[in-house]
Amino acid sequence: MSASTREAVGARCEPVTLEAGDVLHRMGDVTSAVYFPETVVISTLASYSDGTGIEMANVGREACSALNLILRHPRQLAADEVQIAGRALRLPAERFRELKSEHRDFENALFSVVQSVLYQAMVSGACNAAHEAKPRLARWLLTMGDRTDGNEMRLTHDFLAQMLGVRRATVTNAALDLQSQGLIKYARGRLEITDIKGLRGASCECYDLVRSANAELLPDKRSGD
Repeated sequence: MSASTREAVGARCEPVTLEAGDVLHRMGDVTSAVYFPETVVISTLASYSDGTGIEMANVGREACSALNLILRHPRQLAADEVQIAGRALRLPAERFRELKSEHRDFENALFSVVQSVLYQAMVSGACNAAHEAKPRLARWLLTMGDRTDGNEMRLTHDFLAQMLGVRRATVTNAALDLQSQGLIKYARGRLEITDIKGLRGASCECYDLVRSANAELLPDKRSGD
């Protein structure tokens, strides 16, 4: 986006601090706002009648929530929940629509976000069918490390099981295996990545597939007016 567009978007956003577990929108809600993560990570969850939810995709500072609004659908097709606490910019839905119509480069950037998140969801679906829990967990942790600029995060086994769509015991065994290899440290809900290179080796190739797609669709560069 141009510098003037970034300034116009930023002027209409409100900085917010979000906590892990905060539900931003539930499935079927009219989307009230779009969230642009700075340090927070937001999960899009498939919700089931027994109260469980499984992650379909997640977004960090490279993207935003509310793909439905980008595609001009007012209601949530899935729930948005904060996965990792942090800061974000909140843009009311009506202001979002105005900016989309006023700034073509903003809309074009948003379409790239849609492509990126949809590709991530498709790769995740294939990954769930093709790969075991351990490489999937390694991939997920690497993605979180990229988005938070840190190697430490607060995560429980129950939460990881929900995100990966597996039993708690499966996550526990996978985490213990990664820890025995010296790739992570995990205790009392706090997880630390201790060997990024080693964790990449333990991850499946899906991590690099999504990372490469993001580099192409959402390059970290800024243009002048």
